[in-house]
Amino acid sequence: MKQTIHGTQWVGWRILIVGILLAVLLNAVPTGTVSASLISREIFSLQIHLPEGARIEYLRLYYYDSNPSVDSLAWITTYDGAGNFSHLIGVSSDGSGGYGQRQSAYFEHVVNNEAATYVLQWRPVVFDSSMRLMGMRVAYRLPDGAGGWIPLYNHIFVAGSTFTPVSSKVEWWYAGYGGVYAISWDHFLPFLRK
Repeated sequence: MKQTIHGTQWVGWRILIVGILLAVLLNAVPTGTVSASLISREIFSLQIHLPEGARIEYLRLYYYDSNPSVDSLAWITTYDGAGNFSHLIGVSSDGSGGYGQRQSAYFEHVVNNEAATYVLQWRPVVFDSSMRLMGMRVAYRLPDGAGGWIPLYNHIFVAGSTFTPVSSKVEWWYAGYGGVYAISWDHFLPFLRK
């Protein structure tokens, strides 16, 4: 006659079932949700090329901002190739009225392409279409050859759609009219890793 212990087998099956359910739930429920502290650090960037010896004086930001609680940020950064960087000037979007533009304060920086690489940066602060980068324009003057500067401005304009996200946890979406905005795809990562 065969003897079994039904109580011990039943507990074993329960543990197995609970373990399977936990494994399924942990893999199915998104764990990479975005928090406000992560949002504020996400950046889009674009390297620009300016004439050697030109003097940068203004940065203008073209944007769409319909978010009443935050503003996006734009700035120019130089990198020296040895791990050092310097932020030259910044400007932010303003208000929540939709399309707009803002110009930085006046500043002077003479371009030295041998010593630095120049990068435009944009931080949307939020991950939705309420904050879009339409473009940026850098105003600069060329030297006149006599120790001064040509009075007319030259400009380099870049559309928002040419910027790319620095972080691999951020995807961008094209909003039309040259605009780009940040979306997070962290919540899809658990499914993409399978």
